[in-house]
Amino acid sequence: MLDAVFWGVVAALSLGTADYLARTTSNAVGPFAAFTYVVMLGTLLMAAFMLVTGSELRITKFGLVMSCLHGLCVTAMSVMLYAALVRGPVSLAVPVVAAHPVLIILYEVAFGVSSLSTEQILASGLVIAGVVGTSVFSFHHDAGGGRADRTTHPRKHATLVLSLGACVAYALLVITGQAAASEMGQTSVALVGRAASAAILLAALAGGMFRLPPPSGVIRPLAAQGILDTAGYIGLLAGGSTLFPGMTAVVGSMFGFITILLARIFVREHVGILQWSSIALSFAGIAWLVQS
Repeated sequence: MLDAVFWGVVAALSLGTADYLARTTSNAVGPFAAFTYVVMLGTLLMAAFMLVTGSELRITKFGLVMSCLHGLCVTAMSVMLYAALVRGPVSLAVPVVAAHPVLIILYEVAFGVSSLSTEQILASGLVIAGVVGTSVFSFHHDAGGGRADRTTHPRKHATLVLSLGACVAYALLVITGQAAASEMGQTSVALVGRAASAAILLAALAGGMFRLPPPSGVIRPLAAQGILDTAGYIGLLAGGSTLFPGMTAVVGSMFGFITILLARIFVREHVGILQWSSIALSFAGIAWLVQS
């Protein structure tokens, strides 16, 4: 149980920080271009890591198919999330995406992937309830000091739609990635998945679907984002080799709150009292998970 929680914490801290950086880089070069740079760096990092450590690149037919599907889902999720972060507010976008464990838990229960105790299910429910509450209350707070929130509801609705799409894609990337990792190992899946994402984006670039402007002014944030993004997905995949892969997904869903806290600290995005209450509820659920 503790190993599943550990990998979830690694994923949450890495992905939460990477997504905060994504807001800056996506504003500068666009969501598609930002993720293209990130995933190309991630592919090189994984290849270098495997070469230096002497890790074996294991390939199986089923694992290869799942790894490519994993890469497709990572691409869809990241582009939609980056677009939602650009639209904002961050406090609406990331909690919706972070609610993906409810889909994973439903999958595990339906297909008997792992057995969860009643206590663990209730604790997971607290985490998910807090995530959903944070999103709902985003529509019902002022901007502080008695001023109305200037982010219009139509814009928030667009952010919500993008975030819901990213939420579904996130659940699928965890399920496909963990299925592949059980056969090929997390490092092999991370490399093949990154390479598949890069191939998809380069094909879209060649087809004229987006432009790839030079990353002038955001080279350092993009580099940090690429490193953290890769580390986060390795954490999620490593959790797939534990007895409780769903727990890794639940704890990893806290990445959204890391992003919100960074946005609150550095760009002064307002988070209402009801949203803070929802965040506290999720932290309580995480503490319960660790104890159970």
